Amino acid sequence: MKQKIQRTPEGLFNLMRRHPYLLTVIICGLLLPFGFADRANITAGSCIYLGAVTGVIALAAIFFFRLGKDPVEKLILCVVTLSCIGACMLAIGYVKNKALAVAVVALVVAAALIGFIKINFEVSDTTIIALLIALGIAIRFVYVLYTGFRDRQHDVGFFNWKWGHANYIEYWYNNGLKLPDFDVRNIWQYYHPPLHHWLMAALLRLLTLLGVEYNKACEALQILPMLYSSLSMIVSYRIFRMVKLKGKPLIMAMAFMCFHPTFILFGGEFNNDILLFLFVMAAILWGLRWYREPTMRNIIPLAFCIGLGMMTKLSGWMVAPAVAFLFLVILIRSIKEKNKPLRYIGQYAVFGVICVPLGLWWQVRNLIKFKVPLTYIPLLNTGDPIYSGNLSLAERFFGFGGQQLTYVYDAFTAYGSPYNETNPTLGLLKTAMFDEGTNSITAEHFPQITVTAPILYWLSVVLAAVSFICFIVMMIRKSELINGVERFYFSLLYGVHFVSYYMFAIAYPFTCTYNIRYAMPLIPLAVMGTAMALQKTESSTKAAAAWFRRIVYALTAAFCAMSYLVYTQIGATM
Repeated sequence: MKQKIQRTPEGLFNLMRRHPYLLTVIICGLLLPFGFADRANITAGSCIYLGAVTGVIALAAIFFFRLGKDPVEKLILCVVTLSCIGACMLAIGYVKNKALAVAVVALVVAAALIGFIKINFEVSDTTIIALLIALGIAIRFVYVLYTGFRDRQHDVGFFNWKWGHANYIEYWYNNGLKLPDFDVRNIWQYYHPPLHHWLMAALLRLLTLLGVEYNKACEALQILPMLYSSLSMIVSYRIFRMVKLKGKPLIMAMAFMCFHPTFILFGGEFNNDILLFLFVMAAILWGLRWYREPTMRNIIPLAFCIGLGMMTKLSGWMVAPAVAFLFLVILIRSIKEKNKPLRYIGQYAVFGVICVPLGLWWQVRNLIKFKVPLTYIPLLNTGDPIYSGNLSLAERFFGFGGQQLTYVYDAFTAYGSPYNETNPTLGLLKTAMFDEGTNSITAEHFPQITVTAPILYWLSVVLAAVSFICFIVMMIRKSELINGVERFYFSLLYGVHFVSYYMFAIAYPFTCTYNIRYAMPLIPLAVMGTAMALQKTESSTKAAAAWFRRIVYALTAAFCAMSYLVYTQIGATM
């Protein structure tokens, strides 16, 4: 029997560990020409292109990482690898449903890689997480392939139209950086800060300059939200490692982030929510880094993350209270220890000089020129059927009548649902799995998910309840993973987003505001709490602790598998 090599294939994954952001950008860039992310334009040429790129990368990996003990084994490995890539591209090229083919091929390739590594090496946590991230990118790409920019969007409208995010992108495409010379309240969605729309317009300009037909280039813009969603997996990993997660708890947390439907869905949406989420996660990471090493080198990236987040969407401010708490702790500590407090005051000044102009210039400019309130939000029609302000708070928050518990999709009559959702908590849970919008994800539109979607939803409800409890417990109890200040930091982050969501639901009682997009950071924070609870019980020999671990791992595995399945099934109607 062949002796397994007693080492891990770390060389294969060192590049990912050293330059994960750059590598993710390259991967998404390489996927862009694959039909220009357009489900109707995946050609044989696209498949040949993807196969050629994949083949070059695979051969480079074989020789660069010295796989194979001798030239014969190297040759066999090259032939087998190229044959597999060719077979995969043929499958994608000749199967009618391209998105389904990509999803299946990605899963088969990941399984084959795990098998190869298991036979020849020891499978490390790094290996598993790298493959989880790769599959996470794959399912996001699959979703983009079968989702047009008109599907399941929020206030996007159409290109060559009069309002919406698409029209806002077109404004910057047509006018460069020329700021609007009119009241931004006059056109729906123009009140948003422009960073996300600038980036989308810049890509649109680049593609059209390269000769891509305009409508195809518009569809291809989905690659940017997909990139942001993919990068957020890596930022989440860095946060999880900062709180000393490792082993199975870390793998569980990363699997959750890689396959959670919210990040699949928003990886294909044209609005600014997913870029905001990326900046918020980056700010959380740099805030923790700065607290542990309060230097100018760490506070400058933190300032840029918060400032650029607010330049994407004003709600990026919600990281600020937790960061201000860290600033105050370090300042008080430096005063008590007589450790040059002026040094930190200087850092805070630099932080303010960077963050405040970036985050508020758009709002201040519109206030001065057009008297637009700093926190302007468009008013909605209280006569609309989605308005629920006529109900009492008790009815809205604790009412579970009618089909609210049996209908697992976001209930929106405009998109074919039997009623309009009035409960913010149910709206949060349902949109986290299926979102809303034209061609919304429901059994009415996609009969193939009639059985699997409810399973996914109820798994998510159980895990959400477990995660909520675990987060609270882990933030209250002392832990060797994070200290008291860091626990309060995460508690503030969670609390501000949690309270803000419900306050927003009270102030704007409409079905469309009961959406996970207003509280996405709750997901990684809650799953972090669950992973910390799992890690804390790792050393326990009590039966209850062992059963807790088994149940949570089993539920998470089922949830991730079901998410991958449902979001593959949805594309099976093409």
